[in-house]
Amino acid sequence: MDTRLLSLAGGAFAIGTGSLIVTGILPHLASGLAVSVDTAGLLISIFALAYAIGSPILSTVLGDADRKTVLVGAMTVFGLANLGAAFAGDFWVVMAARIVMALAAGVFMPAANAVAVAVSAPERRGRAIALVTGGMTVSLILGIPIGTAVVGFGGWHLAFLIVAGLSALSLAGLLVKLPKGLPHSTNTLRERLQVAGRGDVLLALATTMLWTTGAFVLYTYIAPFLTNHAGITGPWLAATLVVSGLGSAIGNQLGGIASDRFGSERSLSVVLSILAAALFTASLIAVSLPPALAIWPIPFALFVWSAAGWAGHPSQMSRLAAMAPDATVVALSLNASALYFGIAAGAALGQQVMRHAGTWPLGFVGAACEVAALAVLFIAMRRKRRQPRPLEIDLVIPAPRPVR
Repeated sequence: MDTRLLSLAGGAFAIGTGSLIVTGILPHLASGLAVSVDTAGLLISIFALAYAIGSPILSTVLGDADRKTVLVGAMTVFGLANLGAAFAGDFWVVMAARIVMALAAGVFMPAANAVAVAVSAPERRGRAIALVTGGMTVSLILGIPIGTAVVGFGGWHLAFLIVAGLSALSLAGLLVKLPKGLPHSTNTLRERLQVAGRGDVLLALATTMLWTTGAFVLYTYIAPFLTNHAGITGPWLAATLVVSGLGSAIGNQLGGIASDRFGSERSLSVVLSILAAALFTASLIAVSLPPALAIWPIPFALFVWSAAGWAGHPSQMSRLAAMAPDATVVALSLNASALYFGIAAGAALGQQVMRHAGTWPLGFVGAACEVAALAVLFIAMRRKRRQPRPLEIDLVIPAPRPVR
């Protein structure tokens, strides 16, 4: 196995844990910082917005820099920001630390995915991307549940300290395993906007945003959802997040294989259909069963939902790499921005749903967003089929006549 990809996956593990750990400790954060749960959810929204806006800009500014330097620098800043959050005692200081984390993550992940694509053969790109993003899915299995569990012993501060430690370990791996001279990009911001303006790329980015919005309507407030409708709290909440994380890891790897074997668009259409059904089922269980009975099927629905949600990432990134082979780094950084705009939108939409109707409709609203993402994907597929193929002209050259 390519050790370069493993070092990138280790970085993705630290990034994933730090990015999403807030979802598992949201009630503790709200209590410790003296804010409401839905206000604490803004820590997810602001992270996502900072990532979405900062990623293409910073990737452009740093596009001509050595990839190892960029990845090492981004991981260093990410770790220091988590260390600052761990010692903060004010909501706005934590908010500022989250913005710095997001900017560092927005530099790291597109660069890591682009390096994975650049060092892999075309027929193995889906698997390479799945391996790198697999670091984030492992964070769902180990990092986030561990962070959720330790708040009962050392408070929410300890969760950020754990992420800082993971960042230091990842930094060591990057320094040792990554060589210098990795492929980099010199695309300007104007060129990035030109890529985003392509019809096929624009539809792909819309699919990413809608799909992520639907997933994070529920995932942002997964802790209160599980508590209210299945009575899952404390260590059982951490265990349920482990089950969800296992689904993510399995789905991510199967998604990479399916993308390479069956094609990215076909795989993604199946994934979005399953994702919509799983989200719908989660809310259906919440409104039709008492918590004593819902405690069994809800974790299974979350397992399927997590598997489907992460299975789509290799397919989508393979699609974008094929759409913009001349600007793969640009396309992947734009996809990361669309993904995090979706996270911000999902967190904000979930906040409004929870504030006005409670937690039970979160899955229904998320499922509606997945159906919208599926509709955009079908529009893109139909548009692709209707595009005229290049005209092929067979030139018939008459044989020369014999000279008499």
